[in-house]
Amino acid sequence: MKAKTPFEFYTSSQLVEITGQKAGDLKEFLESVKGLDDSSIFYHVHHAFREHQFAPGAYTNDFAHWVETEVGEHALAERLANINIKDYTELAAVRSRIVEILEAHLSRNTAAAAKHGFYFCRNIGIIMKTGHLTWDYESFCTALKRVGLRSLFFHFFEARLRLGKKSNDFSSWIKDNFGNEELARQIEALDPYIYTMDQLRDEIIALVRRASRQDRIGGILKWLKIR
Repeated sequence: MKAKTPFEFYTSSQLVEITGQKAGDLKEFLESVKGLDDSSIFYHVHHAFREHQFAPGAYTNDFAHWVETEVGEHALAERLANINIKDYTELAAVRSRIVEILEAHLSRNTAAAAKHGFYFCRNIGIIMKTGHLTWDYESFCTALKRVGLRSLFFHFFEARLRLGKKSNDFSSWIKDNFGNEELARQIEALDPYIYTMDQLRDEIIALVRRASRQDRIGGILKWLKIR
């Protein structure tokens, strides 16, 4: 089956910039987070995924990691780490949740000084075409293997949260072009926060290839029935 419109793979490069903001304790940290722009929120929540610098189960956002290692507040770090980013499609809502957790903690505890301060950063994204266009499931899987993990990050993470979409680009393309809502839901249901990027890519490919086999079998059965 051929798509109505091809899937075009993009990738992005990130220029990281230090904002000049620094927090030496949780109170300063809270005040800084309140004024952070979306780019900073996105960077500190996601850059470990993009650079593949994490193991499943470890703290993957910079805020939780700093609170744990530099402030020594394990319970607070757990609450920050347990924010389910898949529940959000707007970075402002992620910021509000972080602020809510910090305010609740500080209402019951003093703002202990950190061993080392937190330096806030933000990134500037440069989006580029990869040159890969795909029209069907099999060519999609082949391209996804070739384009690199930064392209996967762009289409699965970045498009959904930074661009305010309600789904990842892959699920949207499959639903719009093939009408396969079940496959689109299966891909959207993947929790990227429990996989490495390589594992996430392989899970997506496995789901798409399974759907492709089912379509072929369905086509053969339909042909046999007609005959």
